[in-house]
Amino acid sequence: MGKADMSAIMRIVGGIIAIVIAFILFPIILDGAATILADANLADYTGLEQLVEVSPLLIFVGMIFGGGMLTWTGIKSARG
Repeated sequence: MGKADMSAIMRIVGGIIAIVIAFILFPIILDGAATILADANLADYTGLEQLVEVSPLLIFVGMIFGGGMLTWTGIKSARG
């Protein structure tokens, strides 16, 4: 097992860990967003509600995409 093989394996494992962390953090981020939206003083700011509603989705999709790309590059380098 060469150095390139270990690098590919580490990329695959790192990507899978990133995807697992995304699924673990998603409910925590949703609770935080709900807390922000429940505060009457912050809810009056223009555009804050829409930003807070969409940000958990953007974070989740970004982490899933990053983990998927890392896993994909690891599989690609392991194959050839």
